[in-house]
Amino acid sequence: MENRNLQEHKWMPKSEFVPFLGDDEKLDKKQIGKIELFEAGLKNEIKRSDPLDFAIKKIVRMALAAEFSPSFVKSKGADEMIETITKGIVTDNTLRKQALFIVDKFAQ
Repeated sequence: MENRNLQEHKWMPKSEFVPFLGDDEKLDKKQIGKIELFEAGLKNEIKRSDPLDFAIKKIVRMALAAEFSPSFVKSKGADEMIETITKGIVTDNTLRKQALFIVDKFAQ
């Protein structure tokens, strides 16, 4: 049997997770509209009293609604997907820090 070296590959995103926080990327009008919808939703939904995992769930739900459509987050299986993404963010230091930054920026 042949021995193969397995290497761990780190996933690298093609763009920033929170492009509205930086000026490095040029955004088209469609992307800007989605970001504006995302930000408006966060301003209405996130409260300073929300537990972190609940606030992150709201961020994920709002991001999916802005990217795909509000009906997408209401579709069958969406809650499980949102829960999985939320757990991934909560358990990853870098993503959790970004989420905390978003909560701090938008929470009322």
